[in-house]
Amino acid sequence: MNSITGAPEPTLLIIADISGYTRYMTANAKTLAHSQTLIIELVESIIHQVEAPLEVAKLEGDAIFLFCRQPPEAARWREIRTDISRKLLEFFHCFREKLAQLERSRTCTCHACTHLEKLRLKVIVHSGAVLFHRVLQFNELAGTDVIIVHRLLKNSVKAAQYLLLTEAARQELEFPNTITFKSGSETYKDLGRIQTAVHDFNCAAEPMLATVKPAYATRYRELLRLNLQLWFAPFASRKKFQHLPTDSRRPAQVAFAALTALLTPIFVPVAVVLTIFHALKWAK
Repeated sequence: MNSITGAPEPTLLIIADISGYTRYMTANAKTLAHSQTLIIELVESIIHQVEAPLEVAKLEGDAIFLFCRQPPEAARWREIRTDISRKLLEFFHCFREKLAQLERSRTCTCHACTHLEKLRLKVIVHSGAVLFHRVLQFNELAGTDVIIVHRLLKNSVKAAQYLLLTEAARQELEFPNTITFKSGSETYKDLGRIQTAVHDFNCAAEPMLATVKPAYATRYRELLRLNLQLWFAPFASRKKFQHLPTDSRRPAQVAFAALTALLTPIFVPVAVVLTIFHALKWAK
């Protein structure tokens, strides 16, 4: 059942997209299993930062589509727009932190695990009018501005890791003076020219946010969880991500799962011991 109610609402639209993996992938069973596990870790690290008034609309492969309804009271919006701007910057910080944690805990030498540093985050933000409607049990967003924010994922920006705002979003948000933007534009068929402002995080001079080092027990539990999750990845039933190749043959996947099961009695106690040293290394 499709239910549409109300008029289009002023809404801030955000897409946080993890990119850079396709060029460094190989389509073997182990790489595919581990790459999905690692991407899920990174996606969840961003989702855990989402809080009201931001909401997750849906997961789109290795991207997260978010939105924020703008309150009708201008004073209320002025109160929360700084918090939203800060949250957008925190996405990049938590992504870097999770990426560093995954690299510190790495014991596997497969292509996916050894090329983690190739992953990057880009965040696209646009402000416009959105029609909210319900399809079965799902809330859907519709309108030209929803199309625009998705089209902007394909752009001419040369930076690998960046925050891109449309002119409409730039006027709505408020960032610290240390966050500088370079003006630009993108042109799309049927949409015309869209003015943009881009902050390149690879060239950014702003200081990193302070990070509180977790206690040893917390580090140990987290690293052991990740190592076991990677080990048992062949048995996990996960949605395929749109950036991953899918031409790995089924027999190879089954063979890899069988080998994993055979070696599990050996690996698990070894992983428990190795994690002790990894957790100590993390503290340095």
